[in-house]
Amino acid sequence: MKIDRIELYLVENEFRTPWRTAYGSDAYNSVLITRMVSGDQEGWSESSPLPSPTYCAEYGAGIFRVARDFLVPRLIGCDLASARELNERLADIKGNYFAKGGVEMAWWTLAAAREGKTLGQLIGAREGEIEIGQGFGICDSYDELITKIGGAVDEGYSRVKLKAAHGWDMEMLAAVRSVFPTLRLHIDCNSSYKPEETEYLKQFDRFHLAMIEQPFPVGDIADVAILQKQMETPLCLDETLQEVWQAEQAAELGACRYFNIKPARVGGIQNSLDINRIAEQAGIGCWIGGMLESDIGKAITVELAALPNMVYPHDVTPSVENYRETFTDGLLKYSSPCHFRTAERTGTPIAPDLEKMKKYVKEQAVLTL
Repeated sequence: MKIDRIELYLVENEFRTPWRTAYGSDAYNSVLITRMVSGDQEGWSESSPLPSPTYCAEYGAGIFRVARDFLVPRLIGCDLASARELNERLADIKGNYFAKGGVEMAWWTLAAAREGKTLGQLIGAREGEIEIGQGFGICDSYDELITKIGGAVDEGYSRVKLKAAHGWDMEMLAAVRSVFPTLRLHIDCNSSYKPEETEYLKQFDRFHLAMIEQPFPVGDIADVAILQKQMETPLCLDETLQEVWQAEQAAELGACRYFNIKPARVGGIQNSLDINRIAEQAGIGCWIGGMLESDIGKAITVELAALPNMVYPHDVTPSVENYRETFTDGLLKYSSPCHFRTAERTGTPIAPDLEKMKKYVKEQAVLTL
């Protein structure tokens, strides 16, 4: 498949309400949207590391420039038979997983279009519904959070994820558990705790959580493995998983019982498939996380959520719940309460509406033969 043209768009869109986590607050998102063209076929993708380098070392404007200046020039005019071949051409660029993932995922949707398949069919996912959960960031009060959780329970969600950080953890959970004693609940720490706080973290066991997601700093697998051996609550790696070898190491050390796979964060769909395979062989359950993408990126994650070994409700929500306005040619919609159905459309599951997207584009670049 010869790559004739790649278009890059840096897009910014305002959230309905600021997204608050352990690392701060974001009022808007900044994403890379990629169009890859071969002949008369095209594929679209989206990569969202957020506007500033707080979730990880990458950020929206940064991955746009890395893709424009270093990644795409290595791909234009190349005949790429597989995503692995694409990844090999980019291997000398260190890190920059979100930038690489944005370009790599466009290859997959382009390949699906050329083969007349849905993305799910191309990657070996099952057709049908996937279950999603609900999640809430840090709120102004426990009462506000409990009201939001109550709404999610009323809507039929079987699990709820809560952001946790110093000052918003033990007392917050005690308040929530006093109202929802049996709700399937887990917390996402976003790397906000340190290994020397192990004794403190062990107190989370009393809340009977489904898991604790990413308790320690990014890249720390050894200390997470030590903590897992001392806790009943399952641990989950999220930000730490950026490359396939890290999944292999985590599996060998028994560091956790879950992997949260975000395709852009791990460098794309091929690495997602490899990490999921490693996890399944090790008895580690997987689930798909989101990065507050538009429905372009969210629809891609739905296809990955339908892979084998996806055992926990996923973090995917329609963009209308996150953003004041949308700019796609279709909308991700619930097929039944708390469920999405995999795509029937071949190629890109949901693509941009270019006219609508114009007002959100901050920078763009076109590279051709």
